[in-house]
Amino acid sequence: MRKKKIKRKPPTEVHTYRCTKEELKQLQTLAKECGISLSRYVVETGLKHRPRMRLTKEEVDALNSLAIARTDLIKISNVLSKKTAEEKARFFKNEKFMRWWIDAVAGLIQHWYSIEENITTNVQTKSNEQS
Repeated sequence: MRKKKIKRKPPTEVHTYRCTKEELKQLQTLAKECGISLSRYVVETGLKHRPRMRLTKEEVDALNSLAIARTDLIKISNVLSKKTAEEKARFFKNEKFMRWWIDAVAGLIQHWYSIEENITTNVQTKSNEQS
């Protein structure tokens, strides 16, 4: 039986820095918004990396809704891809099916618009910062 090699993280050191109480509070707030420790935030921003803020509950819900909508579209695509050209033509010539199809697509489009309205914050990217 082989022994596992344990990879150890490099040892860290304690460093101090000077800042005002207001600057410290601001750094703590920014670190908390990103969901990381103050120490990790200072290291990442010092290395020119901009940590992302955590998603709000509304943004998480919107992202989950997009995943569900994507799944629905994939299911529709899979069903249609298994049909022959004659079956597809028959489906799309059927008025009842076409009304159902248009209503379903309109519902998805409306859902996407509501998701777009729920997402209110921009994620800061390096390209946005430079312009």
